[in-house]
Amino acid sequence: MTELNGYAATDRCSRLMKARKIEALLGCDVAGRDLLDLGAGAGFLADHFLARGASVTAADRDAKAYRGKVPLTPIEGETLPFADVQFDIVIFNHVIEHVGDASRQRAILSEIRRVLRPGGRLYIAVPNKWALIEPHFRLPLLGALPRRAADYLVRHFRKAAGYDCYPLTRAELAALLAEYFPALEDRTSDALSWVVNNELSPLPRRILSLVPDWLKAAAKPIYPTFVVLCRMEASRIGDRGDNARAVVDPHHRVNVP
Repeated sequence: MTELNGYAATDRCSRLMKARKIEALLGCDVAGRDLLDLGAGAGFLADHFLARGASVTAADRDAKAYRGKVPLTPIEGETLPFADVQFDIVIFNHVIEHVGDASRQRAILSEIRRVLRPGGRLYIAVPNKWALIEPHFRLPLLGALPRRAADYLVRHFRKAAGYDCYPLTRAELAALLAEYFPALEDRTSDALSWVVNNELSPLPRRILSLVPDWLKAAAKPIYPTFVVLCRMEASRIGDRGDNARAVVDPHHRVNVP
């Protein structure tokens, strides 16, 4: 079971397994690349990519859980203390839901776009608003409830101040990312396949292999987590493209007006 310190997962084994999955889904060699682990948490993802030869910068606004080897860069709000076009890769793993509402999410995505180089990649994973069990407070359908109802349940059952997460639906995520990135590659199914092949024992792996592709595709809107790989233009001439479109995997193409 992954231990949470605030919202930072601090179980080293699970974090290193997550890092292996992220590296596989990035689809590129990280060695020699400038990589930003944004919302670094305990720092284990940053340590993994450092060991793989990347030049790693770890950044977070909360240093209490951090125990990584890479020096932590503190951040405040949604402004990133980095130069324009500084990074080849940004890892943003289960962080955007903690940034705040849609306006703050847009602000941090704009900053990520600013610091990415031409041809750079953003890996982003986000919990599904319609997840049957909300991953942070472990309450059913919490993310889909009106904010006042979610706040009440969190205060009543989890004795916390309120529900401070902003998960997204698949359509909301695609529309939001398309405002800032010209190409979005939906890697959710690939992430699930990686978990099945690398983390499950043979029996559940065999059972899941029997699920037909059409059923997997139909179930995608209710997957617990969405994973998207965003790619920058090969050239950064001009500011963000207002005509950007979301290009999702060949089996599930989505055009965002």
